Amino acid sequence: MIEGYNPTHEFISYISVEKGLSPNTRLAYEKDLEQYLSFCDSKGLDVLRVELKDLRQFLARLRGRQLSQRTLARKLTAVKQFYKFLLREDRIESDPAELLSISLKKRTLPKVLSVKEMISVIEAASGSTDAETRDRALLELWYATGCRISELVHLKISNLDLKEGVVKFEGKGGKERLVPVHKQAISWCEKYKAIRHAWVLEAGLTDSKCFFLTQQAKEFSRQGMWKIVKRYAQKAGIPRRVWPHMIRHTFATHILNGGADLRAVQELLGHRSISTTEVYTHLDIENLKSMQLKYHPRS
Repeated sequence: MIEGYNPTHEFISYISVEKGLSPNTRLAYEKDLEQYLSFCDSKGLDVLRVELKDLRQFLARLRGRQLSQRTLARKLTAVKQFYKFLLREDRIESDPAELLSISLKKRTLPKVLSVKEMISVIEAASGSTDAETRDRALLELWYATGCRISELVHLKISNLDLKEGVVKFEGKGGKERLVPVHKQAISWCEKYKAIRHAWVLEAGLTDSKCFFLTQQAKEFSRQGMWKIVKRYAQKAGIPRRVWPHMIRHTFATHILNGGADLRAVQELLGHRSISTTEVYTHLDIENLKSMQLKYHPRS
């Protein structure tokens, strides 16, 4: 390897700028490549001189850890992109990962809550306390917009226009999108906004830019929001595990089932590709199949 040359750092810097990666995606790439470099070190391999057989050994080691197909595919993608970059930069003469592939199983359909279940989770936050009012506003806005948990954590108060009923999210790759908010969510957000102001004054802190804060007027963490979802799902008596991204899946499925246009849903969710959004139409087909099996006289 060339002295002073760090291919991993160069690759991460390149791909962050080229593809506009979010901090979370960049971190995932870094961790996956660290795992690959650790494997190379354990085998005494120079990453610039590995062969296809070495990469297959790495893949075999990953398979032995009983990882999900999606995780395997992500790690493989990181390695393949890494070597494409090195080839483009003339750091290697040929791409050893070009023929490396992984057969993925059929894409699993997202788990969602029924309309009744989703409403019961939201209404479990009755608003009887200041904290519950915040939680109700959070759950109402989440289900109203179908945003990602990271977008809700980092939602700036200046990006939520309650008068116009619209919120601006900063999604993956810094891509911005406007999403309308219904009156019920607006009403709860207005109630919480007054409470939020009181929390900030009481704490004597410089006001954070983030809309959702803890009672100590500090910014929320992803884990903090995850706990809110878990708490009210349990309070609502949902018998299965409920996690933050399920709310996003539920939002998309419900509005599509209600007749929303697929392209419009793509815009609301901030998906780059329509194929990512289409998984929710497949879910609707599964619902139709089960209905047909239950009610059709010839089934």
